[in-house]
Amino acid sequence: MSRIARRAFAKHVGLAALLSPFLASLGDRSASAQVTGRAKYLCLFVTPGTSSRDWTPAAGSSETRIAFTPMNEPLSVIKDSLVIVEGLDSFGTAGTHGSPGGLCAKGYSDFGHVSIEQFVSDRLAESGERTAIPNLILGGHPGQMRSTFFRSGMALAPIASPVAAFDTIFAGATTPPATMPSDLLRRRRSVLDVVRGELGALSGQLGASERYRLELHLDSIRQLEERLAASEMEPGGGGCRAPASPVDGSEILLQNAACLDLAIDAMACDLTRVVAVEFGNNNGTQIAIPEIGNGDWHSGFIHSGLIPELTRVERWLAQRFAGAVTRAKSLAAPDGRGTLFDQTLFVWARDMGDAPSHTGNDMRFVFAGGAGGALRTSPEGRYVAGRGEAHQRALLSCATAMGISNLDGFGRTNFGGDSRLPLAGIGA
Repeated sequence: MSRIARRAFAKHVGLAALLSPFLASLGDRSASAQVTGRAKYLCLFVTPGTSSRDWTPAAGSSETRIAFTPMNEPLSVIKDSLVIVEGLDSFGTAGTHGSPGGLCAKGYSDFGHVSIEQFVSDRLAESGERTAIPNLILGGHPGQMRSTFFRSGMALAPIASPVAAFDTIFAGATTPPATMPSDLLRRRRSVLDVVRGELGALSGQLGASERYRLELHLDSIRQLEERLAASEMEPGGGGCRAPASPVDGSEILLQNAACLDLAIDAMACDLTRVVAVEFGNNNGTQIAIPEIGNGDWHSGFIHSGLIPELTRVERWLAQRFAGAVTRAKSLAAPDGRGTLFDQTLFVWARDMGDAPSHTGNDMRFVFAGGAGGALRTSPEGRYVAGRGEAHQRALLSCATAMGISNLDGFGRTNFGGDSRLPLAGIGA
């Protein structure tokens, strides 16, 4: 890209990706899964791979108890709603840094990549569950290649700036009690006009491939405008108020943590049902945080064998994940039925398995939250051995926990066995 800064392009394309309406996926409708408990909200927490040897829970872990290690010990504060699944196989789709398979279950040579948050968002829209923002993808590293979130085979750029995320999420979404829905609709349309205008101005400055991607996003905005014109969307969260406006900084992981807070706020206001927040980037993230130290997450901590530093990174991440789950317990559910925790499935997913050795045959997931009763839990936590099952089954479990039974259109169909079904042992 020569005529426009990559950082500026990523910022604007991220806004358009955020506001896309996510039309229904195409495909046959043969595969289905039985739906039991039903979560109303899905919160994905996405990070690079780690050292399996050091992260894996200690001996004695079972389906009724987790023996925590130094890396994951901060998760113990939410152990009564915690399910850790390890030993899942990506079958080559997530075996290197930057592989697309972590959330898509498809590799480089596959076509039509769609990440799980996009798939779930589409299926919810098909069923008539529509919110002001179909899904949010936030965080990441604005200076690195995008390889985590996908739609129609195209990588999506999350909004990395907390300020941009705040403005996009809450502009016109929180109004005084006397404000009529028509005023809210008008404000949301004005936000779309601004975003569309900024993106349109970029078109002439891009190369062919970037222009094609931009046109896809512009089409998405046009479709969202049509939806706004055809529906009277009510303010979310029963008089919900926006949080304090954040500020941007230079520390990527702290920026990501601020985005996670905004994602929780957006769900608490019922502005969206699906959020995904990426922490750092698999190609490299410079860190300068007192609790962790200084260095590069990828080349320094992971590939230089600096396990003490990597342990501090993992503990910091575990604290952020557990903190989000705990915070949800203090927030009322938008429909007044319990707390946001009660209705939310939190999932910590990764782009690959064992990062130091570049393998994808030890994929791990952390599930937590009330999830509307969709999770099978234990007071001391649950550890589930994947035993080489396809990791896409854990991703499909996210969909079924959200009440989705039609799983066609996600992931691969050639893994065999039960690879097209959610994982047994996770659901209630």
